[in-house]
Order: sequence, then C-alpha cells, then structure tokens
Amino acid sequence: MTNSRPSAIVQPATLPTSADPNFDFIVIGSGFAGSLLATILQTQGRRVAIVDRSSHPRFAIGESSTPAASLILSSLADQYDLAWLKPFAKYDTWKAAYPEITTGRKRGFSYFQHEAGVPFQPRPDHSNELLAAASSSDEVSDTQWLRSDVDAFFFKQACASGVVPFENSEIDSLRKLTLTTDNGWVVKIRSSQDPKSGRVDKLSAGFLIDASGAGQVLARHLGIKDQADQLATNSRVIFAHFTGLPKWRVTLEQTSPASTTDHPFHCDHAAQHHVLEEGWMWWLRFDSNVTSVGLVLDDRATRQSDIRDSDSEFHDIIGRYPSLNTAFATASLTNTTAMPIRTKRLQRLAAQIAGDDWAMLPHTAGFIDPLHSTGIAHSLAGVERLASILLARKPAADISAPAPMLQLYDSVVREELTLIDQLVVGCYDAIAERSFRKLAAFTMCYFAAATTWEHRQLNCASSPFPENASRLESHRPALLCADVTEFRAAVSNLRGRLPHESDESFEQLCKETLAPFNHVDLFEPPIPNMYGATALLEHPPSNNEHSTSK
Repeated sequence: MTNSRPSAIVQPATLPTSADPNFDFIVIGSGFAGSLLATILQTQGRRVAIVDRSSHPRFAIGESSTPAASLILSSLADQYDLAWLKPFAKYDTWKAAYPEITTGRKRGFSYFQHEAGVPFQPRPDHSNELLAAASSSDEVSDTQWLRSDVDAFFFKQACASGVVPFENSEIDSLRKLTLTTDNGWVVKIRSSQDPKSGRVDKLSAGFLIDASGAGQVLARHLGIKDQADQLATNSRVIFAHFTGLPKWRVTLEQTSPASTTDHPFHCDHAAQHHVLEEGWMWWLRFDSNVTSVGLVLDDRATRQSDIRDSDSEFHDIIGRYPSLNTAFATASLTNTTAMPIRTKRLQRLAAQIAGDDWAMLPHTAGFIDPLHSTGIAHSLAGVERLASILLARKPAADISAPAPMLQLYDSVVREELTLIDQLVVGCYDAIAERSFRKLAAFTMCYFAAATTWEHRQLNCASSPFPENASRLESHRPALLCADVTEFRAAVSNLRGRLPHESDESFEQLCKETLAPFNHVDLFEPPIPNMYGATALLEHPPSNNEHSTSK
C-alpha cells in the first residue's frame, strides 16, 4: 500500500553498496527508528549497514507523536550533535525547517462517544466529550507524522552519514560465529525483488539490531516465541488514508452552534478518538487534505467475520453511527489499493528482546495498541537507551557486549509493554461497559504516567552522570513510569475495580489512587472534561514526585 502522492523527499539516485562486507552493526529495517539508531552509531565512529526488504517512500502507520517523543528527539539531537533532528520535536520548528515533509498539528487528545443509530450531539456538560491538552500552544504543539515522508528523510540522513544501505534485500540466513573474531555474525542477504536470481551476498557484523517492526526478522530466524497470549489487550484494526474527510469541529458546529466554545484547543488538532460500541476510531489530520483513519476493534467482543472484506466491514460498522457515516460519504481513499487494510490481532510480545550480540527495538519486540499514541515515543526511547548501551562497546578491540546492560534493556522494554497493555485494556473494559465516564477516568492513568515521566526525563537529562553507560541506564526512567512499582500497582488495582464500581465511585477511586502521580490537576478541570492546562511544563511537579523503584 502506497500513498497516492509521491514523496517530497528526494532520495539518492543510486544507493551504493560497499565492497567491504564487514560491519560493527547491521540494522534490519529502515523506518525512522532503525535509520536514526544507525545514524547515531555511524556518526559516533562505528561502521553500520541497513538491510531492508523494500525501499522508500512507502506507506506506514504509527503517525501520532507525543511530548515524550519530543523530549527524546531533543535529547538525542543534543547528545549526538544531530542538528537536522531537533526541528522535528515541535510543530513550528518542523514547519520552518522542513516545509516539504508533511506533518500535522497535534495539541493533545480528543474523545467523542457515539451511540449506534443516533447522530452525535454534544452535551452541555461535555459528558460525551473529553479533550486533554498535551502542549501549551499551537506553536510548540506535538506533531502528526506522514510516515512515508518522515521515514524516507531519516533514511536519507542515515545514508548521508555514511551508513551503507542494502535496500530491496531480505535476510536469507544468519549464522553466529563460535570463534573469537572481530565480527560475530555472518548474514546472507538476497534480493527481495528478484528472489529467483540466485544471487546471495554475505555480510558480517559484531551486533545485529532488529528494527523490522511486525516483520520480527530476528525472532523468526532465531526461533524466538511470541508471548502475545500473556497480554490482556486483544484488538485489530482496519486502516487507510482518506481525503475529503470533513473536520469534526465543523460537524459539531453545524450540529450544535457554539458547542465548541468550551474546547481548550481545536479538536481536530489532536489524536482524535471516536469511541464506538465495538472499539474506537482514530482520525489524524495532516496539513494536506489527508487524514489517517483507523477503526480499532476489541476482538474480545467483536470477532472478525470470514465472509466480509475489509471495506464491507469498515462501512458496515461506521454505518451504524449516523454522524460518522455522513462524514465518510464525502471521503475517498488516497492509496492505490481498492480497500482499507485489515490486520489480524495487533498484539505481539517476543519471549526474548535482547541477547549478548543482538537486540530488538521496542516496536519489533512487541506492540499493544494505538490507543494512547505510544508507538513513536516507545521507539525513540528504545533508540536512546540502546544507543548509549551499544556505544559503550569498543568497536573492534573488545567485541563482548555489556550483557548486564542488555539484560536491563530487555527487562525495561518488557515492563513498558506490559504496562501499556494494562493502560489500554482498562480503557477497553470501560468501552465494553459503554461507560464514557469510566473511560475518561481510567484514561487519566495514561496522562498521569506521561506527565510524571516527562518530569523524570527532564531531571535525568539535567543530572550529571559519569561516563558509564551502566550507571546511566540504571537512572534513565522507563517510559510511562513502568519502573515505578507503586504506579504499576495503582493501574492494576484500578482496572480490577472498574467492573465493580459505579461511574461516580470509580472516578473518585481513580482520583484518590492517582493522587501521588497527579501533577497537572487531573480530575479538576474548570470545565468538565475540558483539560486545557495539562502540559507538564505549565505545572512543575512538587518535590514528592516518585523515584524509580522496581
């Protein structure tokens, strides 16, 4: 599936391969995360190759950024002197530096509850709406990423830094060398475009990094099992890019004039969530006339039909909701496929995430759900953590990996995925009860975690750490406070209580339980469900903020 609009990012006319097949690192996958990690390692004096089964530009989802992602982008740009990277951290600097790379403004998160068979009607008390700001102004807002543009640009930067690309190439086999040598892996690659050619190229590397996402190349070649059965979330998605989808704010104003007066920001400048009986739908708007749309279905209650194609299932479901049905009547697909793409179960979790001489980036190690827009930030957090670990290795003289640090990396990524699973499935529990009030209350777990993590990350960045990667990694906070025992317990307790409480009592329980992590006046907006000042930097947390604990 490709975007109908050609990418504005000019790629090198010919991407050279190298006569020297020996590398310190081979990165499998050239999405933004793999390309960025490859660039960091290359600019720090390592020799790096990227192997990818396709080429750029190409369609991809995972398009909604967050303040966490912005903080990590800025940190990486400063740590590794990547001046080109820093503008991506905020909307205004991105637009000024890279007007040709498509983005969209994201001020925060917006939610609207729909009832089957009934046109959406905003209520005066906003009890079927929730808006939560993630940034303090339009200028410094977060961003939506048109991934075909962003991934192509990051890959181009990797090539410009000296990373050797092998596009349209698949891993044919991996062999780990048993003798002590400068390079511990032999990697055979073959053309993915002409697999019958018989040509196989041989590369070697001391360390392999899997950034292939759902491709999970290392898991397949190393026989690593998937442990998705340990995850509570069970969802799938039908997704595509559309043009001509009307702005939801316009729909609200037409339905109920002045109904958006209380909104703290433009509800379309957001990761927009339309909450349905079957699950929810995302709308992510770019500055072009393109909107990314995904219909995410809770498969614990709604099973995929064997007799319906993706287009029929998509339109059958939105046809139950008059306001959505009207909106899509004027929208059309932008991609070259005839129908939206339908996935199987989204969740995955690798039984092992890192070894002595290999590691997976978080999106390859596992994935939960797009509900809280955690994908970009989690990928970047993995880049930041893994880069500092791998750069502690001496390029040639000492090829032994810092095993304790990689074990810590494995543990942290697993904890992050497990917590995200709980943060997501609790929301699905509330949706299944058709209780928007419980959904809004449990969503505060995510906002409490995100803002607390932001402060911890800022403190980590400003603290003087020794030139010792193991000590640095032991202090770097896990994403969304996944390393804070008290927070994990709070989320678990709230999810367990959700079915047994009334709407009112559950909201009060959430408020009391999350109090130690509530630094931005959650549960106390001046206007019900309208959070206009929840960006962390507007409300610096008090000194009793929780420290890291396992």
